[in-house]
Amino acid sequence: MKAMILLSKDYEETEAVAVIDILRRAEIDIDVVATEGDLDTVGDHNITIRADYLLEDIKGADYDIVITPGGVGGTNALRENDKVIDLLKEQYQSDSGYIASICASPRVLDKAGISQEIRGTIFPALSDQVTFKEYVADEIVVNDQDHQVITSQGPATAYYFALEIVRQLKGQEVHDQVAKALLIPNVEAAVKA
Repeated sequence: MKAMILLSKDYEETEAVAVIDILRRAEIDIDVVATEGDLDTVGDHNITIRADYLLEDIKGADYDIVITPGGVGGTNALRENDKVIDLLKEQYQSDSGYIASICASPRVLDKAGISQEIRGTIFPALSDQVTFKEYVADEIVVNDQDHQVITSQGPATAYYFALEIVRQLKGQEVHDQVAKALLIPNVEAAVKA
């Protein structure tokens, strides 16, 4: 399994780092890809992540999943990048390719003409900026398996978003192992208590 996460200026760092970390814990090969011509990417809160590759050096067909983190500024940059839009369209039209978008980044799926065909969610305050076939307000992670698209609401849902990607790519057993190692069941039990 091979994953790609797209980073542009002003991406939401929590969402990017959580996804990268959790997928690597699940032994999923994830490439960090910069979309703007410099390997050093600076997020919305001035945290720099050095990407593995530039988008111009990547072929989308080589990936099982393409992931877009949120952040309004990062999402705006992704939406305005024709290479990103083309990559997402290509990934969506492939038989085996998944897409995962969190927080504000389903707005990129809207620009690519994908959101209109899926069941999905987005950061709640931005729900009026995306047209979904079916908008789901009360789920923090939505996996539209019919269309191979996973969406999630925002920074606090990033672990669950990443774990759903793991479940989809590696199965329930690996999902459960990684969740347990991250103490997710312990946190959920404490919150319910």
